[in-house]
Amino acid sequence: MIGKRNRGFGAYEMLTVCVMLLIIVVVALAYVFKTDYTEMYRIMRYNARMFATSTNNLFLENDTQSVYYLKMLEDQKLYSSIKNPFQGEKYCDSYASKVEKKDNTKIVTLECGNYLIYQQDFLKTPYVIYQVSDWSSKKHSDDNQTVVFYNYQEDGKEVFDKDLEQDIFLYEFNKLYGTSYGSIEQIPQQDAVVEKTMYRYMKKVSD
Repeated sequence: MIGKRNRGFGAYEMLTVCVMLLIIVVVALAYVFKTDYTEMYRIMRYNARMFATSTNNLFLENDTQSVYYLKMLEDQKLYSSIKNPFQGEKYCDSYASKVEKKDNTKIVTLECGNYLIYQQDFLKTPYVIYQVSDWSSKKHSDDNQTVVFYNYQEDGKEVFDKDLEQDIFLYEFNKLYGTSYGSIEQIPQQDAVVEKTMYRYMKKVSD
């Protein structure tokens, strides 16, 4: 009489085990990445709050100033560059990050790569964080942010490496040419001022 042989794992069983292991790995990785991003969001919010707090005395000393860009503070050595928590070897955009004073309320914007804290009351936390697309001169159907940027041309070439919002453009222009213009309209060579309307998409990723 021939005895039954013990059956090992067949192809179907092995495939089932592999699929289950793959699901476990995917779930574990999703949890890890979610945890990592939660920490990155926390760091970004903290950086935005500290940046806004650093302008307290500046607004008190100069009550006519309505906005301080991170670049201004860096130039005066009042604040250091802010590391991008999503790309450790890079920094947040000091030409886009700013603190504005509106009706005695300070509004903070911090842009780090494709992540943005946009015009948040610095006392009201947690700040909403958005993920943003690249700027485009063409408006797409889902674009929901519009900004006018400026640059300046000499000999047909733009002077600044990147297009700038109005206040930081004036600051950089005055710094470069030793002038003290208070508005773009005061610049004599108006035909050399380049104005661009740009669009991009903002998607909320964290409350």
